Amino acid sequence: MIPYGRHRLLPEDREALLNVLDSGWLTGGPAVADFEAALEDVTQATEVVACSTGTSALQLAGALVDAPPGAWWLVPPCTFVASAQAARYCGYRPVFVDCDEATGLLCPDALERTLSAADAEGAAVAAVVAVDLNGHPAPVERYLEVLRPRGLPLIRDGAHSLGAVDLDGKPVGADREGLLATTFSFHPVKLIAAAEGGAIALSCREQAKRLRGLRSHAMVRNPERPAEYEVTDLGYNHRLSDLHAALGCAQLARLQSKIDERKQLADRYQRAFDGIDTMQWVGPGDGTKSAWHLASILVDRQRRWSILEGLRERGIGAANHYPAAHKQPTFTSYGPFPGLNSSEAYCDRQITLPLYEGLTFSQQDHVIHEVLQLVRPERA
Repeated sequence: MIPYGRHRLLPEDREALLNVLDSGWLTGGPAVADFEAALEDVTQATEVVACSTGTSALQLAGALVDAPPGAWWLVPPCTFVASAQAARYCGYRPVFVDCDEATGLLCPDALERTLSAADAEGAAVAAVVAVDLNGHPAPVERYLEVLRPRGLPLIRDGAHSLGAVDLDGKPVGADREGLLATTFSFHPVKLIAAAEGGAIALSCREQAKRLRGLRSHAMVRNPERPAEYEVTDLGYNHRLSDLHAALGCAQLARLQSKIDERKQLADRYQRAFDGIDTMQWVGPGDGTKSAWHLASILVDRQRRWSILEGLRERGIGAANHYPAAHKQPTFTSYGPFPGLNSSEAYCDRQITLPLYEGLTFSQQDHVIHEVLQLVRPERA
């Protein structure tokens, strides 16, 4: 089976792990700070705070929001559920905002309509979460143009997009006025596969200091007697271990070569599928640079599952990223969620094809051949 994603470990990754095992520090040691500093270089953020997962990164970012309980947490349906579950961790209400049907990215016009609906209902808005789907940057400056006059914070879910570049040339994670935080994930299928891990990029040093406390039970130690401490807030056990951080740091050193390899594969897909009117390739916006986390195509919604199952029968581990989040049973009590037709159309048509470092051209040619056999009209 050719999977849709796979991590690759090299000798330098193993060496980094062995160095940690020999150092005497398994957690709470220098590898975490080294990883944070390396991420600051890549993102051009003032501060980066590492944590245990991409989900905990969203929860910690939400802890920086100052809004009344039950305030609306605006999030697109075309995302993994963690983007919306973070609202509930922080005491807010997840409210879904429609996406662009061709890209799955949050629609700026739909955002304006949802904010107007909040005004009409007298509802407070806690934050807006923008998701960089497939590794393609979302148009964050367009969102910020809407949010800045209202003084509302934007949280960027960059779980797919570390190493991507926005339209203005800034890397994903860079400081922006009105951008509260950008979160990242280092799950095994991500570009930086640290086994598990997350991070929050911020522009405010005081907020970063607070998050470093919250990720470790909000414990404040007495500098004169380190064994003595106070717990000053409701903190969490969201620390990143030195093992994860060292593996992440070793992988981060190869970030650009990883993206280059994925882009070469993505370009081959795009050329092969160009002109096929029964499917659509999902690419990044003009002028942006993708991190190429996923290779997505859109097909006829009535045939999507039969095509996906046909690929799996042919040894291709195609997948779906993602089922529309607002349809998950866990969010039923927060609904109904009308006006999400474009998001549902994207989610109902999307198929993820194999894209990862180490995927050979021969394997990819097999994938391309089988996709074309299944999506062409004469094969329907």
